[in-house]
Amino acid sequence: MLNRSLAGEAVRLALSAAERSAGLVTGLLDLPRTSGPVPPALGIDPSAVQPAEYEAIAGHLAPLDALIDAAPATSDGMRWRHLDETVLFSCARAVAVTFEEFTTRVDIARVISMTSGYLGGRTAVAERDHAGRAARQVEHSVNRAQPAYLALSGAPVLDVCKAETIDYRPDEQVLRWRQVHSPNGSALQDDGSVSFARTDLGTTLITVRAYQHIELPVLWQAVSPVLWPVVRRTLVEDAYRRSFTHMLDTIEARARGTEPPGIPARPHGVDAAGFRHFGPAR
Repeated sequence: MLNRSLAGEAVRLALSAAERSAGLVTGLLDLPRTSGPVPPALGIDPSAVQPAEYEAIAGHLAPLDALIDAAPATSDGMRWRHLDETVLFSCARAVAVTFEEFTTRVDIARVISMTSGYLGGRTAVAERDHAGRAARQVEHSVNRAQPAYLALSGAPVLDVCKAETIDYRPDEQVLRWRQVHSPNGSALQDDGSVSFARTDLGTTLITVRAYQHIELPVLWQAVSPVLWPVVRRTLVEDAYRRSFTHMLDTIEARARGTEPPGIPARPHGVDAAGFRHFGPAR
């Protein structure tokens, strides 16, 4: 009988190669619609998100955080749990930049724009703290389908509207979000958090937690149930590893002051309604 671990590794290697090729193709396909500053509409009325909904975000995430934090970490510091079709994931990285320097260079309220495959987005601040920083906001973000070979199978862009809270403390900043709406139905759940924390060694620890149930294209819905569990898990974990390694690399580069290409450093402008407009990655 074919060894299932070897089969999973073979599929992973094949799809990694397919991912590189598909990434080039989807990048070219996306170029015409991402060549100018045309962010998506906000997609949600900010006044429709009630204070109680913002206050409930931390409580909604707490049991999911406990589940993923209890999962064993891999050698590269990543953790996974699979609950039916929902993936619970976390990753962390210490960056040798002081907390003060890090948080000066990286606006945690804008960290969603540093995700892999980011095409564009729009935010509206609902509440600011005493220092004028965004404390509650709604955000509409659009990313390429991940992994890229899903896009070639008919997967739409990942299109999500979120309610977000940002907490600023002397030794930690935390952005938390909860999906409110997916205009194109691409995500059934897309919740999570990003934190920047001061460490005892004088570095800054980035921690990302994500809880996602992404709608697969019809082809993969048909194929997925017949794949061996080990193969399915290998495909999912390989995609998450590549995507979130890119995100950590991007945040670290910004924190070190080496601006990576493709990430807008500042909004195109703020309109009369108070919306900050961000263009797509080039």
